[in-house]
Amino acid sequence: MKKIFSLFAAMLLCLPLMQGAIKVHTIGDSTMAEYDESTTDKRGWGMYLGSFFDPAYVTVNNRGKSGADTRSFYTGAAYWASVKSQMNAGDYLLIQFAHNDEGTVTYGMDNIEYAQYCSDHGLPAPTDARGTNPQTTYRDMLRAFIDEARALGVNPVLVGPICRAYFQGNDIKRNGKHDLGDKFSKIENGVLYENQSLPAGDSTMSYVKAMKVVAAEKNVPFIDLTEATRQIYLSYGETPCLNLLFCQGDRTHTNAMGGNLIARAAADSLKSAGILADYISIPTDISATPNAIEIGETYCGVAQNKEFLLTGYGLDPKSGTVNLTATANLQISLDKETYASTASVSYSGGSMFQKIYVRANYTAGGEQHDTVYATTGDHAIAIPVSANAISLDGGAAVKATWAIDAKPVPDAVVEGPISAALTMSYMMAADTKADFTDGDETGVTMVRFHNADAAGAKTAWPANEIDENASRYLDFAVTAPEAMDVRITGITMDIAAHSTSVMCYHINTGFGDGFTDVQTIDEKVNMPNLSITHLALTPTLTIPAGETLHVRILPWHNLGEAKSGKYICVKNVKIEGMAFEPQDEGIEEVTGDGLRVTGKILRNGQLLIIRDGKTYNAMGQMVDVE
Repeated sequence: MKKIFSLFAAMLLCLPLMQGAIKVHTIGDSTMAEYDESTTDKRGWGMYLGSFFDPAYVTVNNRGKSGADTRSFYTGAAYWASVKSQMNAGDYLLIQFAHNDEGTVTYGMDNIEYAQYCSDHGLPAPTDARGTNPQTTYRDMLRAFIDEARALGVNPVLVGPICRAYFQGNDIKRNGKHDLGDKFSKIENGVLYENQSLPAGDSTMSYVKAMKVVAAEKNVPFIDLTEATRQIYLSYGETPCLNLLFCQGDRTHTNAMGGNLIARAAADSLKSAGILADYISIPTDISATPNAIEIGETYCGVAQNKEFLLTGYGLDPKSGTVNLTATANLQISLDKETYASTASVSYSGGSMFQKIYVRANYTAGGEQHDTVYATTGDHAIAIPVSANAISLDGGAAVKATWAIDAKPVPDAVVEGPISAALTMSYMMAADTKADFTDGDETGVTMVRFHNADAAGAKTAWPANEIDENASRYLDFAVTAPEAMDVRITGITMDIAAHSTSVMCYHINTGFGDGFTDVQTIDEKVNMPNLSITHLALTPTLTIPAGETLHVRILPWHNLGEAKSGKYICVKNVKIEGMAFEPQDEGIEEVTGDGLRVTGKILRNGQLLIIRDGKTYNAMGQMVDVE
């Protein structure tokens, strides 16, 4: 009996692992972040890391954030505090920052120090709040992440930032390895010194060296992904590396192949360091990344596009064909244009890398389970696809429309029981121009929006921005009625650039004042000048009763010098959806004048919802019950 009890106790101790209790949380910048597969070819390496772990024991919570430096991630209400709330003792935290810590206005400087310098000298305050010094703030922020993770019983791991593909002969340039020793700025005794440099052997301005110092000081594992990515890039050579691993015209952000290879290198480095090594597998046969597709909630009749990578290294035989078959609700494509239930992929040279696009469209509500099968010879793998399809039957149509056809910009036209507003941060509406082309139509008028200071006055776009500035945006907000949820079925708009061909943007969604649950639903790098693009986006978003959805356009100007007179232009913004009254389950029947303090009730045959002391009918309209 004692032996049986001991065995049972041991099983209980193993139970958290058996249930996949360990989470690996990843925090960092855009090179790690999540991206919507239907809107951009950009892929953060954190998106693929989970495919190299045994999902029965370890899952990955990728919280990389586009545009983040260490301080903005730490102080942003939707980021570090949110990650900490998801952590449990025994979890792991991978920390990769540097790209945005290097700054965009002055290189290698603490932005707060620079802002104080501007204030002291009567200069305009910087609109970009990013930038830390590797000897001071950068190290302090890494220490803060480490200390606070450890206080929760979480195991921190510092990860060297991936290289930028800045080639110089047979090597990567110094700044590509995040050492700003060839060009940086500093303030000494109240004087700003720009374009400073250090000898090649001086690592004072190296963020990777600073991270290594903190790792040694705090006795934290350091994974040198900087060197690992340098080796990957050099193994391809400059032109193949840029063509195969990076987004077009971009030397910082990887595509699916680059993100996958970097995630593979990160997993291999973790395994070599003995970190979760028993749960890491580096496949050499044909495999799918991810090995399962979880769509989550989706709406019936609204197609969802997903993708997976079919990869293989050191394959035997060295050439062959992989046949793909999809079940009922799915179609697959190799080119994102022609979709069918079957497809075939050939490979040679003992390796393959193929992106497979999956389109899911459900007609019935409820839990959905489908599969894509990949077979070659006697080897077969199954990629399960799961979703929770939600019917849109029985809802009330809602719509908020911002025509944006004049300055000042008119208020939104609202249909249905919602409210809507447009706000701007570090942006201003300049004027209207009839210069735009829309297909065959010319002379189309749009409002031009420009970078601005905190007071809304026009100011130059900063130089050397390669990603969004979270403080600069146009914000289109829709608030659900107090007693109804709103399911968003479409977000559309017309968007263009004026007087520039290097204007870029992200469109992000988030909820509430803290802008939480952020998703990037569209992006464009280097927009064509004066040509209107029509966007029709279908993210699955539900606005809970009484809460607010924000749709933010975050522009930046991808130029090596500060410039004014460059504009992003937007018109015909529409956010549409269906509003639904509460379900009938659990409704309390009340007669006469008896009312509960909160909740759903049926009073004399009328459905009422009571929240915060106010009473609403099923359409979200406030009613008087006196």
